[in-house]
Amino acid sequence: MFMGGVNPGWRSAVIYTFVEQIRRLMADPFAYFEWVFDKLTHPPAPAEIEALLPVNWIKTRPAASWSRSSAPGCPA
Repeated sequence: MFMGGVNPGWRSAVIYTFVEQIRRLMADPFAYFEWVFDKLTHPPAPAEIEALLPVNWIKTRPAASWSRSSAPGCPA
């Protein structure tokens, strides 16, 4: 797929990877990005970066999880 250059394609791949990882973990990608972008308004300390990963966000926010039957692309 042509993205207009190397950098846009790489950035898109990173975003798609995050979205699919969050979906596989049965959570809402929009809720994650809303939360992480709010956290990134101020640069995090290097020790805080790992806490921003989707898997760690899901561990701290069970309310963000979808039910298995309502997750897009997941069989019931």
